[in-house]
Amino acid sequence: MQKLAIIIPYYKIDFFERTLESLNKQTNKEFTVYIGNDNSPDDPQLIIDKFSTNNNIIYKKFDNNLGGIDLVKQWDRCIQLSNEEPWIMILGDDDTLSENCIEEFYKSLPEIQKDNISVVKFSTIEIDENDNPISKKYEHPTKELSTSAYVRKIKGETRSSLIEYIFSREKYLKYGFKSFPLAFGSDNLAWIEFSECGDIYSINNAVVYFRMSKSSISGNKNIGMNEKTKAMYLTKKHIIKNYFNYFTKDQRRDILKRAYKELVWSDNKNYIERIWIILLMIKHIPFQEVKNIYK
Repeated sequence: MQKLAIIIPYYKIDFFERTLESLNKQTNKEFTVYIGNDNSPDDPQLIIDKFSTNNNIIYKKFDNNLGGIDLVKQWDRCIQLSNEEPWIMILGDDDTLSENCIEEFYKSLPEIQKDNISVVKFSTIEIDENDNPISKKYEHPTKELSTSAYVRKIKGETRSSLIEYIFSREKYLKYGFKSFPLAFGSDNLAWIEFSECGDIYSINNAVVYFRMSKSSISGNKNIGMNEKTKAMYLTKKHIIKNYFNYFTKDQRRDILKRAYKELVWSDNKNYIERIWIILLMIKHIPFQEVKNIYK
């Protein structure tokens, strides 16, 4: 049995061939690809057939569209297609990998297992619809606490997305992905939970290319901005209630400040939640600063 399952929740055909081509070019092919078609109007069968002779590909078309209702449930049912591989990667149907991604993962695996690490991260570059880079290469400390990585992300010091991670099936089964609107923040919370507030191991000499396009949730700024903001608040609320003690004093302040602003932006009339956040801010942030934030 292969050690790695690459899960592709499929819906958009626009760049799908490039995704499968990048898997076909991997210098290490010790993985199985599982494609779950979310009842897309665009049949990917011809593209899949083109690459199925070289890759171990399992394909299923679902009878109903689930991603439009609950994207996390679509991830879950796609993962259920897999065959108990101990490591899982969820790759977008428009994203690509550098040729050495899987090879570098297996090279790093002995150290990852020695340190009981459950979450692995690649460096990333954002690309446009023509495969042109539109960002710098985002690299990370080889080992970094997931709590620190999360705070760097919300402060805009780095980026993070579902598709650049490989994670332990064991931890996924233990914690699962939490459902938030548009699944925004579901992955960021997962890395804290799957790592159990421990280290994330980063591989910086291989790259995951994250595509920004008008058809993607991240790339289209007009898709559910209020829902995205609400999801970011709900993610922080879950973290505050369950994992706040794992963060430093300064990190707690950063989380609370952003949680309050996101709550106001997304649900300005939820006064009970606002009072709860304000009381927490008074506990963790100097009072004068809290007054300024409130204003």
